[in-house]
Amino acid sequence: MSMRALKSNNRQRGFTLVEVMIAGVILIMTVTAMTMVYRTAALSSGKASDNVNFSGTVGMIFNTIQGHVRGGNATKPMNGSGNLADVDYRWSTELIDKKGASEKFDIDEGEWVKQPIRFYLWQVELTVTRGSKVRVYHYKELSWER
Repeated sequence: MSMRALKSNNRQRGFTLVEVMIAGVILIMTVTAMTMVYRTAALSSGKASDNVNFSGTVGMIFNTIQGHVRGGNATKPMNGSGNLADVDYRWSTELIDKKGASEKFDIDEGEWVKQPIRFYLWQVELTVTRGSKVRVYHYKELSWER
């Protein structure tokens, strides 16, 4: 075997330094990209979980306020505050309208009788705070005298 044949066989046995460096750069770029994708997904998942917990707590706060307004035989503006599952809240009501039931026909008198005012429509303002997150909700609630 000649020296020339021996040299050409040695050259073709492995990768060159340039090929190894290019493969290394491609590997590092791929690992970096996958790390960023994973990190972004983890942060988004954490935020979504916080929002779901926050929204669930707000639903329970709505029910609490509804109990105060309806159960308290509300005829005058009300307000309150509290803390539920690390969420602070303040609420207040403002009267929008009050009415009685529809007129009723009295057979004995032969005329329509106006019903007393028993129904109250309230505008409720709810401010909810958890850490640095603050949200304000406005909605209507109905109460009635028994």
